[in-house]
Amino acid sequence: MDDLDRSILHALQISPRASWTAVGRVLGVDAVTAARRWDRLRSTGRAWTTCYPGVRLIGASFTAYVEIDVQSGRAMDVARALAAHPQVVTVEHLAGGRDLLVMVLVQDLGALSELITEHISALPGVARTRAALATRVFSEGSRWRLRSLTPAQQRQLTRPATDQPRTELDEHDHRLITALSRDARAPAVELARETGLSAPNVRRRIAGLMHRGDAVLRCEIARDLTEWPVAATLWASVPPGEIDKVAQGLSALPELRMCSSVTGPHNLLFTLWLKSVADLARLETLLADRLPQLQLVDRAVTLRLVKLMGKLLDERGRATGTVPINPWLPPGA
Repeated sequence: MDDLDRSILHALQISPRASWTAVGRVLGVDAVTAARRWDRLRSTGRAWTTCYPGVRLIGASFTAYVEIDVQSGRAMDVARALAAHPQVVTVEHLAGGRDLLVMVLVQDLGALSELITEHISALPGVARTRAALATRVFSEGSRWRLRSLTPAQQRQLTRPATDQPRTELDEHDHRLITALSRDARAPAVELARETGLSAPNVRRRIAGLMHRGDAVLRCEIARDLTEWPVAATLWASVPPGEIDKVAQGLSALPELRMCSSVTGPHNLLFTLWLKSVADLARLETLLADRLPQLQLVDRAVTLRLVKLMGKLLDERGRATGTVPINPWLPPGA
């Protein structure tokens, strides 16, 4: 990727459905050039857009992180089988402590139990599973940025916050979020055909979902094309009264991708993007100095991302397809 590619991707990280006219105006290029560059990046799997439930919907459902130990030589078979489930949104093959780590979104605890016992633990090759529920998500990947645009350019792409009335979401909203998880830039006419809504209704609903935080739209880049090709997940213990302060301190790290408090023996889970494996030691030293109340208890480096927020990835981290995210679907349906 060149500087223009990175600038286009940074623009879409800020405003995933921005028009090419708006993007071109901010970057000083014509809309046709911006669109052509994006099509090249997307068609080669180097960049893509997705969508998933926002804070309110996450709070009304359940997010779980499931660690999986598998028999020797079966990791990829199990990972690919897990990736086929619309409730399993992310699948990682790790080095250290567990073979696979998956993130799951489900409607209720019964669905989580069924998914783990009947569709994860029952897979050939799975030896053991351990699940931890997210109690609060402090930060997630949509906040991560490439840092290619100037502050002035970023402000031009940032939509001002507006008050939106809180409304009950219906099945049309659920279907719309699932459809957007395949392509968050899909035209309203295409989304209308998929959801049974009119195109103007689709536009209004997307605007409302985004402004209320009920849906998160995200532009993603193959990690090895960034300056941070290595991902590491860390488990930590923090005194309960200090967890908000620690999460705030972690959010100041430009390397932070995700941070969540969880149930289980360790109450904090977070993911970092790093410039090298050796960079992990530097950051651990930094954290020990800045956040002494944070006790790191385990860490694992991602060997391969098999699925990331609904997108299926190849061995180079390029998008090859999508299993649309659908936490409202019963396991196995």
